[in-house]
Amino acid sequence: MSKFSVAAKRFGGFIKRNAFYLLIILCIASVATVIALAVTHNSGTSPDAGLNNGDDVTVIKPGGDDDKKPDDDKQPDQPDPPVKKLTFIAPANGTVSHEYDVTLAMNPSMNQWETHCALDFVSDDLNVYASADGVVKQVGKNNLDGNFIIIEHADGYTTKYMSLDTLEGITENAEVKQGQLIGKMSDSQGTEALKGTHLHFELLKDGKPMNPLEVIVLDEK
Repeated sequence: MSKFSVAAKRFGGFIKRNAFYLLIILCIASVATVIALAVTHNSGTSPDAGLNNGDDVTVIKPGGDDDKKPDDDKQPDQPDPPVKKLTFIAPANGTVSHEYDVTLAMNPSMNQWETHCALDFVSDDLNVYASADGVVKQVGKNNLDGNFIIIEHADGYTTKYMSLDTLEGITENAEVKQGQLIGKMSDSQGTEALKGTHLHFELLKDGKPMNPLEVIVLDEK
C-alpha cells in the first residue's frame, strides 16, 4: 500500500471518529460569519441616519457666540454729561462800601480791633438777592447781626446776609434760586450800626470764611 493510501485511510478514520466535533466547529464558524457580516453592514450606515427619529439634537455651527469678537457688543464711548458748575453773583446792586480784610482794624461801632471777613454793600434800591441756588438754613434776628438769612449751597458753600430789614416770605428749609429777592438792606446790624443802611455779606467754604470776590463778579442784576 502506498503512503498516500495510508494517509487517506488515516484521515478518513479521523473524520469518522470526530465527525460530531467537526460539525459543531462548522456551526460556530457559520454563526460567527453571520455576526461579522451584520456588524459590517451596520458600520457602513450614514452618521446622520438616526437624526430624524425625533431625538433632540443640538448642532453647533461656526459663527456662533464663541466666534464673536470681544468688542462686537461694546458701545462707542459716550461723552460725560457736562457738570454744572456752581456760580455766584453779587447779592446786591450798587457798590462795595467795605471790602474783605483779614488784617486787624478798629471797628468804631464796637470800639474794638477786629477783622472784616465779609463784603459790605450799599445801593439805592436796597434790594438783597440770593447769590446762588440753595436752601435756607436759618432765618433770625439778634442784636449783633440784625435780621439775617443763612443759605446753604452745593459743594460746601454757605452765604450769610446780615443787617437786613424785616423778613417776609423767606422761611427755613425753603429753596431759593440765584437772583431771587430775599430782603432789603437796613441798619439793624448792631456790630456795624455806625455804617448806616447796608448789607453785610459773608461767604464760607466748608465752614471757613473766604473772600467773596474770589468767586463772584460784581455787576448789576
